[in-house]
Amino acid sequence: MKKYTRLLRFVLWFLVLAWMAVIFCFSMENADESSSTSGAVIRWLLERFDKGFPALSPAEQFAKIEECSFAVRKLAHFLIFTVLGLLAAAAFSVDLGTKKAFLAALALGIVYAAADEIHQAFVPGRACQLRDVLIDASGVLLGSGCFTLIRHLRAGRKSHR
Repeated sequence: MKKYTRLLRFVLWFLVLAWMAVIFCFSMENADESSSTSGAVIRWLLERFDKGFPALSPAEQFAKIEECSFAVRKLAHFLIFTVLGLLAAAAFSVDLGTKKAFLAALALGIVYAAADEIHQAFVPGRACQLRDVLIDASGVLLGSGCFTLIRHLRAGRKSHR
């Protein structure tokens, strides 16, 4: 059992650190690269879910992509940090109780969100925004909260067996 716990701890922390590296790589993109990345995602989504999008002129398509850009970029912030919260809560839960793991994951996620925004202040065309830290922190809260809820529900189900 101890060997399994060590392996689980290693795998979970590897995933946390790998995900933090993914976030860091996205944050290293300058403004043009970041816009290109999000623009490609938005184009892909519009081509699949907006039946009229392919019929638009290139200028109209560009305008539609720009119109969706802010919401998609903020949703991406939220979702990327939701995954971090989930992974961090799982990693902390190996050694801490579920409540402590939730708090530790929340703290780690918020500190990383703030550090990520500070890092972006040094990337050409990017900015450090408190709004993004709050969006990221909300994602961490959801991710770690979901992990905590799932653990709580599974524990309750096991006690009824």
